Amino acid sequence: MALTGTESGGHGARRGRSTLPFVPLVVDLAAPVPVLAAGGIADGRGVAAALALGAVGALIGTRFQVTTEALVDPSVSKAVIEGRGQDTERNSVLDIARGASRPTEKYTARTLGHPCLDRWRGREDESARDSQARQDCRDDVARGAIPPMPVWAGEAVDLITDRPSAADLVTALAAQAEDALARAGRRHPDDRPRAQG
Repeated sequence: MALTGTESGGHGARRGRSTLPFVPLVVDLAAPVPVLAAGGIADGRGVAAALALGAVGALIGTRFQVTTEALVDPSVSKAVIEGRGQDTERNSVLDIARGASRPTEKYTARTLGHPCLDRWRGREDESARDSQARQDCRDDVARGAIPPMPVWAGEAVDLITDRPSAADLVTALAAQAEDALARAGRRHPDDRPRAQG
């Protein structure tokens, strides 16, 4: 079973849950079914956190979108590398502008910012009824006046600073996760934080 927190890029339930508190809940409810965690995981520390919370692994999307093998336009890789977590937001505007058939009121998408999003944020119902507005956004994209849309990206874009091969990325993720788990395991039981009252 896979669970996806709201930090993830791409589509998900509008009223979803954050990955960190959601993983242990689903692990407990789904036992003995193995759980994979997704959402906001872009390095080995995130993989280690998912494992520490009881998941058997992690699904990593945005980070693999910026590898040499990814079949994305170079402008997408550049946007993700330059993007920041605060530059992402869940919205339905870009699906409406693209004419996507998914139920946008229930499933929004986390994307990087976009001029069409800026133009129609908070006015989704109006943009859905205005076919000319949707066509204007598509025309602006087609003539290069605004960037292609959308750039699906999770909140962990801050951790993405290069474009390695997928093989090199997997090797780095494994090494980082192993290091993070080893560091967490070195803590002596007497070093536990104590509640102050």
